[in-house]
Amino acid sequence: MKNMYTKIRDYLKQDIYPFHMPGHKRNPLFIPKDLLSLDMTEIPDMDVLSMPTGILLEMQQRIAEFYGAFKSYFLVNGSSAGIIAAICATCKEHSPVIIPRNAHVSVYNGLVLSGATPIYVMPEFMPNGLAGGVNPNNYIDIPYGATVLVVSPTYEGFVSDIKTIAKHVHACNGILIVDEAHGAHFPFHKSFPANALSQGADIVINSLHKTLPALSQCAVIHAQGKLVDYNRLQFYINTVQTSSPSYILMAASDYMLKMLWENPYLFDEYVARLEKFRDSMPNSQSPLYLYKPKKGDFSIDDVDPSKLLFHTTLHNAEDISNIFASTYKIQMEMAKANFLLAMTSVADTDKGFSRLEKAVQSVAFARITQSKLNKMADFSSNPSSIFSNVSILPKVVFTPREAAQKHKTIQLPLKDSIGQVSAELITEYPPGIVALAPGELITSDLLTFIEKTHLANSERRFILCLIQ
Repeated sequence: MKNMYTKIRDYLKQDIYPFHMPGHKRNPLFIPKDLLSLDMTEIPDMDVLSMPTGILLEMQQRIAEFYGAFKSYFLVNGSSAGIIAAICATCKEHSPVIIPRNAHVSVYNGLVLSGATPIYVMPEFMPNGLAGGVNPNNYIDIPYGATVLVVSPTYEGFVSDIKTIAKHVHACNGILIVDEAHGAHFPFHKSFPANALSQGADIVINSLHKTLPALSQCAVIHAQGKLVDYNRLQFYINTVQTSSPSYILMAASDYMLKMLWENPYLFDEYVARLEKFRDSMPNSQSPLYLYKPKKGDFSIDDVDPSKLLFHTTLHNAEDISNIFASTYKIQMEMAKANFLLAMTSVADTDKGFSRLEKAVQSVAFARITQSKLNKMADFSSNPSSIFSNVSILPKVVFTPREAAQKHKTIQLPLKDSIGQVSAELITEYPPGIVALAPGELITSDLLTFIEKTHLANSERRFILCLIQ
C-alpha cells in the first residue's frame, strides 16, 4: 500500500502542469528552499501570532498598509478560519446575517458557531446556471445593524458592486464582510478589479494560496472602520486558529510577498501572458471558448481576467479535462457539465500557458478523437444551478446552530429523507457551495439535484436527518 508521500511523488513524475490551486504552481522562484529550517515555534524573538508584538506584528502591518486596511491578521487555517471569525465577531445569537445562497461552506460553519439567523439573498443567475454578482438593491432597508456577507469575486471570478453595497449597508448601520478569498492578487496590478477594502468593505478575507504563490492554508483577514470591534475580532481569530501556528507558512508568505512588492515587473509579465493567451483563444463559435460575461449583466460589476473560464457547447467538460490531463499533461481546477476553469497566478510559466493553448485548440479545431468525448451534459448539474429557481430555495426550519445542537439524529436513505430536516451540510468541492445546510427541509427537487450531482456519498446513500 502506498503512503501519501509516495502517492504524491508518483503523481509528480507524470509532469502534469497545475492550472489549479495552490497559486505557487510548484514554481521554486517563490518558495524558500530551506523550508525545514523555517519550522520554528514561539521562542524568544520569534513572536506569538495570537498576540504579536514583534516580527509578526511588523509583517501584519506591512500587509495592512499594502491592502489598505487599518489592521490585518495572518491566518494559518485558511480563509475558512477568517470567515468563521468574522461572522462570530459581528453576530450574536439569533442576530440577522444576510448572505448569498452561493456562499462557501465555511459561512455555514460560522452560523453554527455564532448562532446567527441567516437571511438569504439570491445572486443573479445566468441562463447557463452560473451565479453572477449580487444586486445592490438587495441591501436597501436591511434590518438595522445587520451583518452582511458578500462573495466577491466568485469562484469563477465575477465581482459584485461592493461600493454601492457598502453604501446601502452602512446607511442601515450594518457591517459588510466580503469573502474575497479569490481576490488576494487584486491590488498587485491595475489590470485586476479594485479590492473590496478600497470600495468600503469593513472586513475582508483573502486566500493568499489561491491566487498568489503561497503555500496552502495561507490567508489574511483585514478590517477597517469604526464599526469593527477589533478586540472581539482578534478573540475569535485566536479561537478558531491553532495555538501552534506554522512558521513555515508565515515565513514563506512573508518571503513571497516581499519578492512581489520589490519586483513589480513579475506582475507586468504575468498580465502580458494572460493577454497574449486570451488573444490566442478561439471565438464563441468554437465548441470550446473562453466565456466572457459582459460587465453590468447579471449584477457583475467587474471580471477577474486571471480566471480562465471555458465554455463547451458540444462536449462533456469532464471528458475534455481528462484528455487535457492524459494527452497534454494539464490538470484543470474544475470541470463540471459544460464549464472548465483554469486558475492562474503570477507563478505560471510560458510553458504552462503554451500547453493550455495547445490543449484548447485540440478541442476547438477537432484534433482529438471524437469518440473520446461525450455530448455536453445538462447545465443543471452545475453546483449553483439548483438555486437559479427561487421556488426551490430550501426552507429554513431551524437555524444551523439549532440544528447542530439537536441531540438526536438518524441516518435515512435518500428516498426516505424527503420531508425531513437535514442535520448535515451537503456540498461539493470545488467550489464549496452548499446545497443543503443543517436545519433545512429536504424536498424532492433538492434530492434529485443531490443525486444528479453525486453530492450524496455513493457508497452509503443516506442523509443525516433530525429526529423531531
